Amino acid sequence: MYANRQLAEGLGAAMGVVFQAPNSPTVYLAGDTIWRNEVDQSLARFKPDVILLNAGEARMLGFAGSIIMSKDDVLRAYKAAPNATILAVHMDAINHMALSRKDLREYVEQNGMQDRVRIPADGEVLKF
Repeated sequence: MYANRQLAEGLGAAMGVVFQAPNSPTVYLAGDTIWRNEVDQSLARFKPDVILLNAGEARMLGFAGSIIMSKDDVLRAYKAAPNATILAVHMDAINHMALSRKDLREYVEQNGMQDRVRIPADGEVLKF
């Protein structure tokens, strides 16, 4: 995506954040990004207990691919971080999301990931 200068300007910079504190789970918020080497590096370095993925598979006019993660990236995170709980968020919120919670739930079930993948409802509170 960032090889296309016009698209890169529209998207802006992406960043992830890792939250760590004594006696608390390590949380990795991937942010609005696609899967990149930096995601793999962050998972390997910080070994998060909880991973938040913006997994709505958002689309932009004039660009064929997704500008954020998708259901396949949820599976990739599930495999890359076998001890982490994955929170898939950022679906059903804006008109450019191509993946719904319902579709992701079906994909999670088809791939046997229900044990560690959570798809919270709007307003739902999860504690770790």
